[in-house]
Amino acid sequence: MCDIMSMAMQSQQANAQAASATYQAQVARNNAAVQEWNARNAEKTGLVAEDQQRRKTALAIGSERAALAGQGGDVNSGSPVDITSDTARAGTFDALTIRSNAATKAWGFRVAATNANAQAGLDDATAANTMAGLSLSMQKSLLTGLTDTAKMFL
Repeated sequence: MCDIMSMAMQSQQANAQAASATYQAQVARNNAAVQEWNARNAEKTGLVAEDQQRRKTALAIGSERAALAGQGGDVNSGSPVDITSDTARAGTFDALTIRSNAATKAWGFRVAATNANAQAGLDDATAANTMAGLSLSMQKSLLTGLTDTAKMFL
């Protein structure tokens, strides 16, 4: 009778541990999904910021050309071209920096998502191993009980 109660308690404990591990696995999968959403959001935000920077650069170049044209002369040769080319290069550099920063941020979120998915796998394995351990423990208890019973009749 004691063995049956002991087995029932083992079963209850193992089920609780497995349920907890399964819950933790789902939490980790949810965290991974949020991190992936954050990564996509960082990429989209980066694209918008990059586009805004390119527009700002185009406006600056337009303003420079208008100011240079107002001073007279050809805005398509000489120093005016050098000035607007420098502005274009600086604007392109800024836009590419924005893109790179967004990609780096998205990468960080994806690393976190990968880690969360790995944790989910570990938690799933813990749940499965807990239940497998319960099965072995119960088999051992049954064999021990049968052996003890057999000894009483010998």
